[in-house]
Amino acid sequence: MSPPLRGLALVSESVHADLGDGRLKPRLSYDRFVQRRIKKLFYFLAALFLLLMARLFYIQVIRAPYFKAKAEELTVRHIPLLATRGTIYDRSGKKLAVSVDAYDIYIAPSRVRDKADTATRLAPLIGRNRDRLLQVLMTRRGFTYLVRRADVDVWARTKRAKIPGVDAILTSKRVYPAGSLAAHIIGFTDVDGKGIEGLEKAYDAQLRGRDGYVVAQVDARGTVISGSRRKRVEPIHGNDLSLTIDSTIQHALEMELEKSYTSHAAVGASAVVMDPRTGEILAVANMPTFDPNHVADSKADSRRNRAITDLYEPGSTLKTVTASAALEEQVVAPNDTFYCSGSMQVGRRTVRCSLHAPFLNGHGAVNVTKILRYSCNMGAAGMGLRLGKEKLFKYEEAFGLYEKPGTGMPGEMCGWRDRWQDWPDVRLVNIAFGQGIAVTPLQLARAYSAVANGGLLMRPFVVKEIRRPDGTPEKVFGPKVVRRVVSEETAGMVSEMLHGVVAGGTGKNARVDGYRVAGKTGSAQKVIPKGRGYASGKFIASFVGFLPITDPRAVILVAVDEPKGTHWGATVAAPVFQQVARTAMWHMKVPPDELPVQTAPVAGETGERDRQKEREALSGGRRLGG
Repeated sequence: MSPPLRGLALVSESVHADLGDGRLKPRLSYDRFVQRRIKKLFYFLAALFLLLMARLFYIQVIRAPYFKAKAEELTVRHIPLLATRGTIYDRSGKKLAVSVDAYDIYIAPSRVRDKADTATRLAPLIGRNRDRLLQVLMTRRGFTYLVRRADVDVWARTKRAKIPGVDAILTSKRVYPAGSLAAHIIGFTDVDGKGIEGLEKAYDAQLRGRDGYVVAQVDARGTVISGSRRKRVEPIHGNDLSLTIDSTIQHALEMELEKSYTSHAAVGASAVVMDPRTGEILAVANMPTFDPNHVADSKADSRRNRAITDLYEPGSTLKTVTASAALEEQVVAPNDTFYCSGSMQVGRRTVRCSLHAPFLNGHGAVNVTKILRYSCNMGAAGMGLRLGKEKLFKYEEAFGLYEKPGTGMPGEMCGWRDRWQDWPDVRLVNIAFGQGIAVTPLQLARAYSAVANGGLLMRPFVVKEIRRPDGTPEKVFGPKVVRRVVSEETAGMVSEMLHGVVAGGTGKNARVDGYRVAGKTGSAQKVIPKGRGYASGKFIASFVGFLPITDPRAVILVAVDEPKGTHWGATVAAPVFQQVARTAMWHMKVPPDELPVQTAPVAGETGERDRQKEREALSGGRRLGG
């Protein structure tokens, strides 16, 4: 074939294709083929672009709030600004409870490669058992606390060790600088700083404060990016508490109470010191006690504030209330006599007196002074019968024996309240000398404060002031008269009679040199729990009194539960009163008021005018008390 014809054949092959049956199919040119491919690619890319735009519209418009929140979760932090829990002070400004910096040390076990080596290095740094720590590290947890509220120095040495996966969060913890001093009053907090017992619980809302926070952006390492702060809310620190507690008197009370508790192998013991003029509680002690810095090492029984929670039959110490009521109602005169043969018949029941030498056959003829001085049950029963059920109940109620004292401390209890109309005569007689009625130590101390305070019953209180962090007062608490219980004249007569108990009766061991002391011993048999009758050989020995009679500054009650060896309040509780009273008078700088024997007033004959002259003579016309 000639060259032109060969070229024509090639062109024909490029534009036709053999269909196999002799027919030819037209074939696209190269340019048209490329153009068609480009067009298809364009449509495909356009479709992808539209899909991408639709996806971007979905993400940035429809789902924008969700992804914005997610982004903020990763880059924006609410960094807490911790509020400082308020400080608790005693009456002179001594710190009893404070908050200090601490660290919550944690670890991410999943990030620890050599777990055995890590446990070996870490255990001694944080004070953990190595094997137990290794068990924690063997888990797949992403986060676990190692130590809560660790001291600053613990975290400092742990940080220096540079152990992978270990970090800490700055926080604070509660510290009690005086250890167990006033522990039952102050109470303690849990690991998260919430009040659990005592004033820490009662005033938790005021002490806690409110945390603040900062909103800022952080980088991948969690470091705040400079200038990225969006919002800052300052923390509101907790308020401070100023108490009526006197640390010096509190220390003396705890020390002397522990001596009696230990030496007599007692089950427990409680004591209260009050200022009868104001109702301020100067000290409260209980045995056994505990250290709020190490609560986990104590038993629940040692953390109970027995002085306000535990009810007991007051025994002979209640005779003061009976005598006050009988004298106030004038059913008994100071020189009226009752005869004690050692027992008396009340219906079908025989009531016996508590006798000891030299009155083994009864106390004989006794007036009100001797009833208190020798603690005669029969004389107190006689006064109760003259008073009658309704009046005796009325005065016990007036003295606050059927109501909670209202100190603000959690757990306050009060004696059971029943209908006096249902009392049989034997119940009336028993209550008159202190059986068949239950009180707390604080209730009885408050009742004696009314006698010491000229017949006025005060509201006892332990918090003197709530102060804001800047030192300005939020709320101030002061003396509050609840009611008049007996007249000033009756209170004065009973005070002088109680002085006779200490001067020449059962309370001799409570004498304080240079001061005229009024007081009463008690030795009450314990009631069988959830049963009837009294437990054989189990007593509560007590003493309650006040001084100086001229101008009482302190009421002190001591009660020892189940002392061994002896159960008399005169030998178990009165010596505690004596030592604490001596310290309190010295510490408060109270001038002595002891008078020569020949000038001592006769019980029932001293009026307010005589007492005023006596005060002026002793203090040079100046009121005692300093």
